Amino acid sequence: MNPNKPLDNINAVQNLILNRVDNAIALFDGGDRLILFNQKLSQVWGLAADWLEQEPHFDDIAARCVARSYWTPIQAQQFRDSLHQQQLHDSFCLAQHNGIYIEVEVTCTDNGSTLFNIRDLTNYQQSEASLKREVQRLSFLLGLTEHLQPATDLREIGQFALSYLVETMGAAFGDVKVISGKGEHRSAGTITNNISSEFIATYGVPAIEKMEKVLQQGIPYGQGLLWQVVESGEPLFVNDYQNHPNAIAGFRHPGIQQLGIFPIPSAGGSIIGVLTLESRVDRRLEEVIQPDMLLAACRTLGVAIERAQAQEELRQANDYLERASQMKSEFLASMSHELRTPLNSILGFSDLLARQIGGNLTARQLNYVSAIDKGGQHLLALINDILDLSKIEAGKIELELESVSIQDLCRECLKMIQPRAQKKRIALSLELDYQVDRVILDERRSRQMLINLLTNAVKFSAEGNKVKLIGRLAYGSELAAEKRPDRSPVNESTPYVCLEVVDRGIGIPEAKQHLLFRPFQQIDSSLTRQHEGTGLGLALTKRLAELHGGTVSLESVEHQGSTFRIWLPLTELRNNLEDAAPSTSERPAQILRQRSPRSVIQRILVVEDQPFNQALVSEFLEIEGYEVEIIYEGQTMVDLLRSPLANPQNLPDLLLIDIQLPEVDGFTILRQLRQNETWRHLPAIAVTAMAMPGDRERCLAAGADDYISKPINLEELLIKIRAFLT
Repeated sequence: MNPNKPLDNINAVQNLILNRVDNAIALFDGGDRLILFNQKLSQVWGLAADWLEQEPHFDDIAARCVARSYWTPIQAQQFRDSLHQQQLHDSFCLAQHNGIYIEVEVTCTDNGSTLFNIRDLTNYQQSEASLKREVQRLSFLLGLTEHLQPATDLREIGQFALSYLVETMGAAFGDVKVISGKGEHRSAGTITNNISSEFIATYGVPAIEKMEKVLQQGIPYGQGLLWQVVESGEPLFVNDYQNHPNAIAGFRHPGIQQLGIFPIPSAGGSIIGVLTLESRVDRRLEEVIQPDMLLAACRTLGVAIERAQAQEELRQANDYLERASQMKSEFLASMSHELRTPLNSILGFSDLLARQIGGNLTARQLNYVSAIDKGGQHLLALINDILDLSKIEAGKIELELESVSIQDLCRECLKMIQPRAQKKRIALSLELDYQVDRVILDERRSRQMLINLLTNAVKFSAEGNKVKLIGRLAYGSELAAEKRPDRSPVNESTPYVCLEVVDRGIGIPEAKQHLLFRPFQQIDSSLTRQHEGTGLGLALTKRLAELHGGTVSLESVEHQGSTFRIWLPLTELRNNLEDAAPSTSERPAQILRQRSPRSVIQRILVVEDQPFNQALVSEFLEIEGYEVEIIYEGQTMVDLLRSPLANPQNLPDLLLIDIQLPEVDGFTILRQLRQNETWRHLPAIAVTAMAMPGDRERCLAAGADDYISKPINLEELLIKIRAFLT
């Protein structure tokens, strides 16, 4: 039996146990010699196991670890001090230069030996460092996003992002550029730049001003290095920008050394800008910064820039639309005046001729007068349609809701359209639901809608055909199945009054039905079309129905006829009436004016600059028994208001005043009249071609008691005059 065998077995078992331990083990005796170790220690310290088995002295071990750059001399001394410490237990951590991070637990035994239990924390330390970097990246992006989210101004966005990035990345200089234009006509304009105070102090203000001038001018396509980044979408690092052959002349400066140019992408991936950062640290710029973090910041910055650009484009579009709307209103107002002024003379004189006051006319002459009146009325209807649509679009029309008899409304509309139908021998019929009696709606606008539909039905029906008007009670369940221009949700239980016009006319092709309710659209817009019109009737009908809270619908088959329906909700109209009805306290008090006894003939003062209109109004009023006095321009009326001879006894009984007058307009005269103690109670009616949304209100606000638009309806004018003078 070998006497050393038990000892060998014990050593083998001991080595087996030590080598299975995850930690490195090193036991030094009182003389600082290594007497016990495991394989893990050989790996951590990078020393051969067979050399360690020779029980080397600690100084020899330390010398080899320092020589291999595993330890620094300071770390070697830290180990040496632990061998001779007075405490039984101690621990410390250190990062070896070979990239291994260790934690050392030191235990002193009773016989003077020292045990090092060494844990390799490298993986843990790397995970912790990675987590720390990720937290730093997320914190950076969160801070950037929080500040960029509410910003809408491009310069504000760029300034914050740049300041944040320059500080975070430790850069000395940076700028943000935005790409504009297309193709070779693109340029990179700087929205903001940031230069550190140290940079300015070192190289002086003149050098900085020269660089900023270049930035303000923008970088044309093809100049500089940034276009390489725009085309490739990849960041670019330049270690010696000053001497780079493609460097921009104004930036060939010793203060700009390492340069990083980073793409700023849009949400769709196209490059809409670049971020430039400069650094003068000893290490390479790409090693100092974290590219993933910086590129993520650029993506966030790109979204913010794109949002700001979209908002600016939207603002410009809104400004353009507002200006276009204003120009349209101005055009319509101008054309309304220019058309109504001569039309007033045409209709007025044709009316006087038809009355045969100045002498009898032959039958042929009366036909001529009738044709003139018909043409003028048609032109007036077209003008009114255009103005009505403009008023609706401008939100200037308010419904005048009242209780209306559906039977009376329908019969009146058929009566109005009867002469047109008779000319084409078209039979008109009326079918009414006994459940529908009185309904809350705007009578004038409802009549306008029905006349539009009936006129179209007669216009597009052949001679000898039939047109039917139906008024009935219906519910939303039926409307939901209808073909209508709007597809808004419908409550199936909502009650409606349904007014439908049925014809057996030419019908409408399925492919063209979507054009019907668009303004200025006609199914046949060719020069050879047989039916006149502007294409506004159905558009107006739809808008007026929608003002009532309702809609319109259509059924049509080409060559077989059409059915148009107006749907007016009963519940919503009733609620609107309740909301619109003023309380007793809100109703204006009626002012009773006591007028002094006058002569039998009442005098009317007319302020009008158009000779034809002067002649028309004066002749008509004189025929009706009034005395008429004419003033030709506004300044004369102002002088009359200021005359010391004016007193209540010699004033006219009523004033008719045009608004658009030379030198002094009617608004100014009305205001001065209401401020004059002598004239302030004189009734005044504004007579004007101004018929745009808000014109009536402007006249009343200036001081007019009433308003009538040109062309003047003489019967309506007479009613208004009599209301004031009775």
